[in-house]
Amino acid sequence: MGSAVGDNPGPLTLDGTRTYRIGVGQAVLLDPGPDLPGQIERLRELVGRAAIEWVCLTHGHPDHAALARAACEAFGAPLAAAAEALARLGLDGRTLSDGDRLEIDGGAAWLDVVETPGHSPDSLSFFLRPVGWMFTGDTVLGEGSTLVAHPDGRMSSYLASLARLISLRPSRLLPGHGEPVEEAVPRLEAYRRHRLDRERQIRVALADGAASLQDIRERVYPDLPAGLESAAESSIRAHLAHLEEQGLPYGAPMEREEP
Repeated sequence: MGSAVGDNPGPLTLDGTRTYRIGVGQAVLLDPGPDLPGQIERLRELVGRAAIEWVCLTHGHPDHAALARAACEAFGAPLAAAAEALARLGLDGRTLSDGDRLEIDGGAAWLDVVETPGHSPDSLSFFLRPVGWMFTGDTVLGEGSTLVAHPDGRMSSYLASLARLISLRPSRLLPGHGEPVEEAVPRLEAYRRHRLDRERQIRVALADGAASLQDIRERVYPDLPAGLESAAESSIRAHLAHLEEQGLPYGAPMEREEP
């Protein structure tokens, strides 16, 4: 296995988007990355002499998938992704669903597809067997927390996806941004606790009289770095929608702030 980091660092992408070559001889190329100068050359170096059997996507966001068509053409390989990702990109390919399997290196290893919606409705994770490594895309990052932004992101789905990944007990996480996570299950459990704690903080803010997204944000994210206000408010919207799904009253800041 090998990886390459795209030249798109930022507050939400960390050091950049990671592309993985999974396999040695017959391999899968996961998340070819953003359509930026030098990216194809970066992928060619990553692939080396391996034969790419599939170009796969964890989801259809541009920083992971914009180069999908070009990568398929460059390596003579078909595309495989969730149906929603293929539709988002307007591309043909193999539709991947929960439980599908992709063989690597003649069956010496394989990837099991795990549907993990939440960050986006089309998010997939890929479980490398027999070693037990989980490629998580944006469902779990190498550091910090994942953005679940309303309306593309859905908090109830995200919490369920974290619980599903915990149940699979992966030995290592390979994220779409940031370094590998060696203590996989503790990180997944910490991610789930973080989201539940954030939701409790939002409920406290509402109970204390917060009447707008800005009010909630200023109470829940008091030390937010400049430039992340919109992302934080999108995450708050996702939590408010989750509260509504549970039948818990939250007032009307989400409706009042809609454009």
